[in-house]
Amino acid sequence: MDQKIISVIGGNGFVGNYLVDKLLDSGYYVKIVSRNSKTNKKFYPSAKLGQFSIINCNICNDKKIDQIIEGSFCVINLVGVLENNKKNSFTAAHIQGSENVMKSCKKHNIKKLIHLSAIGVDKNKTSNYAITKLEAENNIKKVRNSLIIRPSIVFGYEDNFLNFFAKYAKISPFLPLIGGGKTKFQPILVSDLAKIIVTCINKQFKNGQILEVGGPDILSFKDILIFLLKEIELKRYFLNLPFNLASKAAFFFERLPVKLITRDQVEMLKTDNIVSKKNSYKNFIKYECTSFFLAAKKQLKFYKKNGGH
Repeated sequence: MDQKIISVIGGNGFVGNYLVDKLLDSGYYVKIVSRNSKTNKKFYPSAKLGQFSIINCNICNDKKIDQIIEGSFCVINLVGVLENNKKNSFTAAHIQGSENVMKSCKKHNIKKLIHLSAIGVDKNKTSNYAITKLEAENNIKKVRNSLIIRPSIVFGYEDNFLNFFAKYAKISPFLPLIGGGKTKFQPILVSDLAKIIVTCINKQFKNGQILEVGGPDILSFKDILIFLLKEIELKRYFLNLPFNLASKAAFFFERLPVKLITRDQVEMLKTDNIVSKKNSYKNFIKYECTSFFLAAKKQLKFYKKNGGH
């Protein structure tokens, strides 16, 4: 393979770390772009000397993003924020950021632009996260050979999903079931998501094609918590919280140093998070994702009383 350069914007995050290592293992040269890319020095076992560079850059800095993207044959935008704040707002990260990426990719005639979005952003009309992510998709679609990948909830050893609830269950006798815990998810293992993204780099799609990706198992939020408690060998009580009551509680949680949940996240839970038949990745590529039950079982064993190595 020639020295094909890929710029991964948001490459220092949870998904980014797995994706970058997979890209390096596949022989690509990678620019790892992040607002705080040098705060955590990562070790990439697949890397060869000089195969990657670490670049500090906010996606809202249009001039620097333009300089970084130049010379790349592919750009992958992983940027997304789950909490809206002044320093890193939904509008800035999702809308302004995607517009900067879009303009630079068009200017430099980038051969492929892959954008990570989320399942449900086209259906939820009340969540600002969903609204701004959908607008970001519309920006990305303006680029030739652009591809939008919408995953369901992503899990893995360093996630902020299973780990959060496992830790929370350790200290609280109650687990909240927002909306009765009926929201459906199709959890995908982070390494599977990374492999699917890499597979899509050299595959042709129609401009602005949407791929929805998820694992083989569809579970309600309550199903996930029941499985989690069984695996870490804890008995806890479920507290049913209707959406309106959960939203009122989130108003106070948002003011805590560590937010348990935000009102916008409550709005997101009103929409199921499962792959549609129309946009399923299986319509385009052959890949079987890992079972949630098998992967999560390994991940959660460290939370058992006698867990660990």
